[in-house]
Amino acid sequence: MIGILIVTHGNFGLELLKSAELIIGKQENVETLSLNHGDDVEELYNNVKKSIKKLDKGEGVLVFTDLFGGSPSTATAINMKDLQFESISGVNLPMLIEALDSRNNYNLEDLVDKVIQIGIDGIKNIRNELTEKSNGI
Repeated sequence: MIGILIVTHGNFGLELLKSAELIIGKQENVETLSLNHGDDVEELYNNVKKSIKKLDKGEGVLVFTDLFGGSPSTATAINMKDLQFESISGVNLPMLIEALDSRNNYNLEDLVDKVIQIGIDGIKNIRNELTEKSNGI
């Protein structure tokens, strides 16, 4: 099973995981890490490293971060020098649900591609979607 790590500012990752589990049920081999005001980024870097090692059961780890270039993303990227894993920034609920639901059916590289496409496809202008479906709201 591919391990999933969610690294975000504040409790966003934890709440995202709770929301995903509300929809698809309790998940195994998944963790969240938070960076809060006043936290040490070096400590986050070390915690990311520990979590990746713990979550890697032989099929790899996918790390989600919230904001490309932010401290969670940077702390994750620094670990790429020493560890083998994949990471995607801009995590949203459709992406996380897809990753959790599909991680036993794909290898890590294919899962990354699938999850990114789901993230892109999940962004909709609701008014336009309703208009296209019913020729008006």
